[in-house]
Amino acid sequence: MKTDEMLIAEDNQEYRNQLATVTDDGKRKWVYPKKPSGKFYNARTILSFFLLAFLIIVPFIKVNGHQFLLFDFLNRNFILFGIPFGPHDFHLFVLAMIAIIVFIILFTVVFGRIFCGWACPQTVFLEMVFRKIEYWIEGDAKDQRKLDAEGWNGKKLFKKSLKNIIFFIISFFIAHIFLSYIISLDKVISIITQPPSAHLSGFVAIIAFSLIFYWVFAFFREQACTIVCPYGRLQGVLLDRNSIVISYDYNRGEERGPLRKKENRCGKPPPGGAWG
Repeated sequence: MKTDEMLIAEDNQEYRNQLATVTDDGKRKWVYPKKPSGKFYNARTILSFFLLAFLIIVPFIKVNGHQFLLFDFLNRNFILFGIPFGPHDFHLFVLAMIAIIVFIILFTVVFGRIFCGWACPQTVFLEMVFRKIEYWIEGDAKDQRKLDAEGWNGKKLFKKSLKNIIFFIISFFIAHIFLSYIISLDKVISIITQPPSAHLSGFVAIIAFSLIFYWVFAFFREQACTIVCPYGRLQGVLLDRNSIVISYDYNRGEERGPLRKKENRCGKPPPGGAWG
């Protein structure tokens, strides 16, 4: 027979059974994050600047006539740090992938989701590029909510149009950089400098990837981490109670309101008889 404490504990865990960004009837909850600030956010901004610069500059770097990094899956041509790898080197890729997977597991167990917040390309582009533009045009979270709740008028039309035009221009640029790692920078330059009819498939690829990146960063956003990202899907088995995780503490946060000394919110006394 379950005790009252066990029932309370089960009720407190009910929030784990649903996504925070989806309503009970399956509709999307749009996230309006408050504009962050502080020393850690400043450090993330600086790191993101170097990561973005690295991503943009690397395709222009050549070693012994080879692009520094190239992942040409269609032609099975891979170049890592200027060293070419062909199909006959497949076993090296298998060993490298196993090593990377083991490293990711161990790194996550020890340091938590630091990669997701500091180095993931999705996070870097979304938080450090697209959201900054959104804050600049539409304001902070409360201003964005107010703007979305308004009817369509001149101000809203101008802000939404300006934001989405800038978003697509940046997505168009990202598509070129992305394809530089897939088909090489030289081929991307050929597609740009020659008529579309000369490289029809390349032209279609650029447009397609531009639309995909625009959709991801303008609409899909954090859903990519929840639904698509395999690393995000594996978090449940890579973390334990001792892992470093920034998350909502249900016991300290519910019921809402100030936490008073010696208050019991989880059905059993805390260690030492009082909440710290």
